[in-house]
Amino acid sequence: MANPAAQDAAAAPETHAGQETQAAPEAHYPRGLYLHVIVVSLIGGFAVMGWFVLYDWLNKLIWDNSYVTAHAWMFAVICLPFSLLVGLLVKYAKAPSNLDGSMLDSLTGDVMALKWKDLPATVATSLASLFSGAVLGPEGAIGNIASKVAAMYCDLFRIPADRRPKLIFASVASGYNGLLENPVFTAVLGTEIAGTREQGLSTLPAALIGGGVGYGVFLLLHEAGFANFLHLPPVQSFRVVDAVLVVPLALLGLALAILTAAFMKVSAAFFGRLKDRVVTRALIAGAIFSVVGVFAPVVMFSGETQVQTVIKGAAGYGIALLLAMALGKLALMSVGFKSGFLGGPTFPVIFASVSVALAIGIVFPSMPIAILVAGVMSGAVYALFRTPLMVVLLTTFMLDARPDLIALIVLAVATVMIAMPPLQQRMAARQTKTEAGGPPGAAPPAPAA
Repeated sequence: MANPAAQDAAAAPETHAGQETQAAPEAHYPRGLYLHVIVVSLIGGFAVMGWFVLYDWLNKLIWDNSYVTAHAWMFAVICLPFSLLVGLLVKYAKAPSNLDGSMLDSLTGDVMALKWKDLPATVATSLASLFSGAVLGPEGAIGNIASKVAAMYCDLFRIPADRRPKLIFASVASGYNGLLENPVFTAVLGTEIAGTREQGLSTLPAALIGGGVGYGVFLLLHEAGFANFLHLPPVQSFRVVDAVLVVPLALLGLALAILTAAFMKVSAAFFGRLKDRVVTRALIAGAIFSVVGVFAPVVMFSGETQVQTVIKGAAGYGIALLLAMALGKLALMSVGFKSGFLGGPTFPVIFASVSVALAIGIVFPSMPIAILVAGVMSGAVYALFRTPLMVVLLTTFMLDARPDLIALIVLAVATVMIAMPPLQQRMAARQTKTEAGGPPGAAPPAPAA
């Protein structure tokens, strides 16, 4: 996710050191700014809620009917036209996609270069991407829509450039916090991705207000979000050995992130050859989704509903198939990302993490499944996003974790934070020797792009 606070700092007028103290109150607390924040948060919250209700209704209409579920070949019949639509929208309507940028960028789009006039195309391509069965989550669409709604508001009301990032981040916070049923989620995320403490604090009040407004919108309208959406049985008692076992579980999550990076690299190389053939690229991805969807529909789509099927039938799937499903999910996500579809990585990664945790649970049935999921999921999601507090918060409310389990989640995140730097150095050294035959000279690459 591009940093709106950095844009805030970049857009502010240049001042000398002696003038900065006097200008700060007016720059950070302009008259009427937070009234705009409240209004745009309400608009963004209702817009996201409206999009999500429409998506949920149409998705059930298209995919959850008796004829489609009874005939596997219908997957291709539905998938290919929507894949074609994605390609056409990206090529001719200049709709956004996940081709460039990091995992965080996929959650909101690039707020440094927002073009709100392509909002209709954004809505259309987000729905087409999800209806195609692509392995991408709805969070990418939510961030893009909320940020562009705010950008449109800023243009209509001629909000000065230095104040716009606050409104954009408030709208994004409103959309995410309502859906995730947590009033502080995006505020925590915003402070972690800011370049400096001052930049994080500059958007924090707006993010807190926006998040609270969005949470209230969903709460008042009784819309259900994703809190405790895994519905795992609670842990009855905790042991000291659980703290020891969560370390390798977190490292296993890190391994999933590394595999994700490898899949992304392969998909980028393959679809990169079709860079100028946008429609062909989308149709090839659609053909891949269609084949897999005919034979293994459970690994398609974002995974937030399919994961329940996997949890309930874990014993029937078996260890090998659960692991294959986890790897397949990550590989298919990379196809969606690098072929021009629009969506997010969070729920596919959670699906893969849960599948691996369930496989471990078959081998060690005495281990509570909630602990296994918490360890693997925390490690994988942190390795991809690099936002420790956000990952702890996300894992906590998705598992409805009690303090004892939260402590294990924190330990899992800390484990990966410690393990990643030396691993990155080794990967950088190996890559440099392979390409140039000399000592490492480049910065360590990220495990996942």
